[in-house]
Amino acid sequence: MIRRNPRRRRTLLASAVLAVATLFAGVAPAVQAAPEGRADVFIRDNTSDVGFEPSSGSLYSSPDIRVCNSPGPVCPADQPVVQGSTAYINVFLNNPGPYGDALEKGTLQLYYTKQGTVAQWPSQWNYIGSATDVSVPYGVKRVVIPWKVPFGSHFCLLARWLSPTDLPTEGPSTSANTRNNNNIAWHNVNVIPFKIKIPQLRPIVFGWDGPDPTTVGDLVFTQPGRPFTGPGRITIDLGPDLAARWRAGGAKGEGIERVGETELAIVNPQRARIGGLTFKAGEQVDARLSFTAGAEAEGGQYTVHVTQVDQRGAEVGGVEYRLDGERQ
Repeated sequence: MIRRNPRRRRTLLASAVLAVATLFAGVAPAVQAAPEGRADVFIRDNTSDVGFEPSSGSLYSSPDIRVCNSPGPVCPADQPVVQGSTAYINVFLNNPGPYGDALEKGTLQLYYTKQGTVAQWPSQWNYIGSATDVSVPYGVKRVVIPWKVPFGSHFCLLARWLSPTDLPTEGPSTSANTRNNNNIAWHNVNVIPFKIKIPQLRPIVFGWDGPDPTTVGDLVFTQPGRPFTGPGRITIDLGPDLAARWRAGGAKGEGIERVGETELAIVNPQRARIGGLTFKAGEQVDARLSFTAGAEAEGGQYTVHVTQVDQRGAEVGGVEYRLDGERQ
């Protein structure tokens, strides 16, 4: 439901009450009043998200979705999943009111797809499961759905909250659906435990999920906080198809270094870009990332974002890699 009515602005009273409620719940407050005295449950796209539509900021690493290896208390951060095991997907639903007795009921659905920057809705998403007849009172509600992890261990997740009074408006683009609907959230996070000098390989797909038949975009690498490049090394093997497209587009880029026929190294830890790539709507092109830690990386924790942007620089999608070093 898109908020265009100025009466839908949150009030100071609703914000203060919800902040207190969520403080005691141990969850960051989500403070947006619903219109016309009715609840409007949402799932955050990022830590700054308060439920407005369209949302702003990053889309692909929702803090309200967390993957744990046990059904008990929520884990402090995402945990790696193992093929054939049962993972427990925690989703936090935010009900900002505006009144303390506001209640919304609905169904929470979960889906997964291959790890990458794009996936068309719904054809490239796979159903995990649902929690039905869920009541979300004022504040924050945690819902846990078990998932038998299929072949592989690198996936992105999509959560959809459906209630009779707030059904999403959706098209083929996952990024557009996520940005324009506050009850859809995307969680594309890969946890990578690493050991010194042992390359950690991760598959990734790039493509295009928009309505236009083709698009030209860039792949952008950023490393907030302490950079992994330096203590470690990041390379991407584009594969023959994507490498040919890159050369045909003029081999554009910055902060990168060619180290093989199809392989590039990320040499600028602040920002690196592989530019001028052409994609057709609906396709997903395989590539592979490699993270290799040097001795200086021992015991460290790092974050690497791989984001695909369009010709205007708008975010299409991305993956957040969380690298966690083991002490030798």
